[in-house]
Amino acid sequence: MTKTILAFFTDVHLGQKLIAKGEITGTTMGYEATPQEHEHHLRLVLDDIARKGISKVVFGGDIGTAHSVAGFFELLRAYAFDVSLILGNHDTYVNVTPYYDKGGGTVAGKLCYSQQDPHLKRIFLDTSDNAVGDGQRKWLARELEGVKRAAIFLHHPIVPLDTPIDRTGAALRDRDEVRSLLIGMDCRVSLFCGHYHMIDEAREANIWQYVSPAVSYQIVKQSDCLKDDTGTFGYRILEMDKEEIKTQVVLFSEP
Repeated sequence: MTKTILAFFTDVHLGQKLIAKGEITGTTMGYEATPQEHEHHLRLVLDDIARKGISKVVFGGDIGTAHSVAGFFELLRAYAFDVSLILGNHDTYVNVTPYYDKGGGTVAGKLCYSQQDPHLKRIFLDTSDNAVGDGQRKWLARELEGVKRAAIFLHHPIVPLDTPIDRTGAALRDRDEVRSLLIGMDCRVSLFCGHYHMIDEAREANIWQYVSPAVSYQIVKQSDCLKDDTGTFGYRILEMDKEEIKTQVVLFSEP
C-alpha cells in the first residue's frame, strides 16, 4: 500500500533568545535578538529528517527575526526537501514570500493554498495575524466541499488545550468560528499545528488535533505558571495512507 510520509517541524525562532529562564513572567514571551540562536537545533532536526529518508517537509511557522528569514531558506535549500510552509505569528507575508511564492496562493492578503494528496486533501492556512479571518474561512469552506478526508496545517491550535498558555491570550482569536466551521463539515479533519511549544493530541467531533513540539524550546504543559524547557526540542513525522494518518514525535535533549 502506497503512503505519503512527511515531517512537520515548527517554531524555530531563529535569532530569538528567550529572556526569561525557568518561569516566564507576564503573558507574552520575551526575546532578545541573538544571531544564530536555535540554529543548532534546526540543523539537528533537518539532519535527522534527511537521515530518515524523508523528502517532504511542512514548516509550521515562526521562523524568527526578520533578519533570520534569508538564512532559514538558504539552510532549507541545502537539503533539497520538497517544502510546504505556513506562516506563524512571528512571520509576515512581506518577509517570507520573496523566498517562498506559491503562485497566487493567497486570499485577502494571506498565504493559503491546498494540495491534492493521493489519500486526502492537504490545506495550508495563514494565521500570522493571530486569526484565520473571514476571507480565509470562506475559502476554507469552499476547499472542503465534497472532501471526505483533509489534513489542515496551521500555526495555532483550534481545539482548546488545558494549559496555562492557552489562557494568556495566545489562542487564535477566531478559533471558535473555525472550530464550528470544521465541525459542520462532513469531513474527517486532521489538524497539525504548533505555536504552544508542546506535545498534545485531542479530538472533538470530526476533528483530530496534533500539536507538535517546537524546534527552539518547549513550554511545560501542566504548570501553575508559564514555564520553559530549553533543553528539549523536536518534530513530528506523519504517515498518510487511504485509511489513516499515523504520527510519531521525535524528541532531542540537550546534554
